[in-house]
Parts: sequence; structure tokens; C-alpha cells
Amino acid sequence: MQSPVLLHSSFLPPYLQHPISPALHFPVRPISICSSLRKKKSQPSLKNTWPSISLTLFGSGFFLGPLIDGLHSKVELVVYQNGSLNIGTLRTNIWVPFLLGLFYCTVGLLQLWLDERAPSTVREGNLGKTAASLIVLVLFIEQSAELYKAGVAANIEAYVLFAAAELIWLLVDRTRLGFALACVIGVGCPLAEIPIMKFFNLWYYPQPDIEIFGQGLISWTITCYFVYTPFLINLSRWLKSIFIDTDVAGDS
Repeated sequence: MQSPVLLHSSFLPPYLQHPISPALHFPVRPISICSSLRKKKSQPSLKNTWPSISLTLFGSGFFLGPLIDGLHSKVELVVYQNGSLNIGTLRTNIWVPFLLGLFYCTVGLLQLWLDERAPSTVREGNLGKTAASLIVLVLFIEQSAELYKAGVAANIEAYVLFAAAELIWLLVDRTRLGFALACVIGVGCPLAEIPIMKFFNLWYYPQPDIEIFGQGLISWTITCYFVYTPFLINLSRWLKSIFIDTDVAGDS
């Protein structure tokens, strides 16, 4: 006499009468929580490093900025008034180091903040890129000063410098985000000079070719700020990599 279980199983379809072989299994791809957490952890953040980065950027602008700016003041493209200061051949203003320190710090931190919002477009910063963009910046500022000193018409110099600025962007940056930021900085900074000149009389342009809000400006200084931006991008990213590595080494 057959058992009830066997009798019952005899009525089942053939494909259900035999147990599934342990050799047969369905592939399951487990979700690796640890790897995803590792990825999140590996992404550098400004949470702990931004004070050190901002202080270094400010110091770079404080000391390096007036030296680069002096390439223009030596040909009297810009003439300093209240607080003017001459150190050897360097013509500057007592407030310029602080203003350029603030400029370096603001643009650098803004770029790093944008990097965290769009990590897929971030490029690693290194000393080579930073040095190359600095050399290109100094050569560009020096060339603009020489063209001004030679008496080249402002519109012709503007055409030459705008073309050169585009070429420099292609060589040292070549990103849409970098181009957009350089355009914003290029237009915004000359406009920011207007209240400083108008209300504090710190400097003026003796041969302006445009006038905005009753204040004379040099139109092609837009290109100088434009070329300044890739250098500050590379500088801020390089400093971030240094302080992130130092922070990681300290935690380990």
C-alpha cells in the first residue's frame, strides 16, 4: 500500500514530482553595500579641508597677485591713487594684496564647490597643470602690457587677446564648466572694479576705451580675468588634493 504522500505526489505534474537539484541555481547578483559606501567615502569633500584651502588661496593671492598685477601697472595701464605703494619697480596699492587674496579665495572655493556638485566633470589637480597655467597667465598679462605700451589700438588689441584667451582655454582647460566660469569671472570682475574706483579712488585707467556707469574701463581686461580663471581652477584643485592626502594620512 502506497503512503498518502506518494499517492498525493503521483497526481502532480511530472516537472513537480522531482526536487530541484542542488546543482541548479539561479544566479543572484548581490548588492554590494560595502563597495557603494567605499565609493562615497573615497569622494573627497571640503568639509574638513576648506579652511586650510581658503587660507592658502588667500595667501597665494596676497603675495603672487600683486606681482602679476604689477605687469600692468609698470606700463601705467592702471594708475594707483589712495594708498599707492611703490616697492622697487613694483607699483601697487596697499589694498591690492587683500583684494587679490579675496579674489583667489572666492574663485577657488567656488570652483571646488561646483566640482562637488558635478563630480563627473572633475579633473584631478596637479602641480604640472598649475605651473603650466601660471606660466601661460604671466605670458598673457605681459603680452597685453606690451601691446598697450606699443600704442596698439584698443579694438585691435581686444581682437588679438580674445583669440589668445580662447586658445589658452583649449590648451589648459577645455571644459564647458571652466569656460562658463571664466566668462562669468571675466565679465563680473571688471564690473566689480567700478564701485571700488568710484567710491574709494584706489586706482583708475588713464586711457579707457569704454565707460560704464560713468567710470572708464579697458574693454580687453575681460580677457585677463578670463585667462586668470583656469589658473585658479588648477591651483584650487591641486591644493585640495594636497590637503585631502594629508588628511587621509593623518587618519590612517
